[in-house]
Amino acid sequence: MDDILILAPTRWKLKKAIRMLNQTFSELKLEKHPNKTLIGRIERGFDFLGYHFDPGGLGVAKKTEENFLSLTIRLYEQEPGEVVSSPRLGLYVKRWRGWVRAGLNQSQESIRQHVQY
Repeated sequence: MDDILILAPTRWKLKKAIRMLNQTFSELKLEKHPNKTLIGRIERGFDFLGYHFDPGGLGVAKKTEENFLSLTIRLYEQEPGEVVSSPRLGLYVKRWRGWVRAGLNQSQESIRQHVQY
């Protein structure tokens, strides 16, 4: 399972790249997942590897935020009590925030504007 992103400056070059990708997938007996394949203009924005790309800049994808919140709630429910006393939850949040900072390459204050904890 790999993620592939193709950006092309013209429709003709995009069609050529898609044709080459389809031929390669066919030779390798691989299939594109129909629900995870998107072909469109980058001006509309797109999600890739947990981030959302659009003309306004880079941010965390909504689905990534939803997954973070869902797992955070599950971890909290497994170890109810003070949030700071849950080592699993604390470690998860710390690692997730580190991943977000690494991808966005921004200060912690700026990240808080993108992600509401």
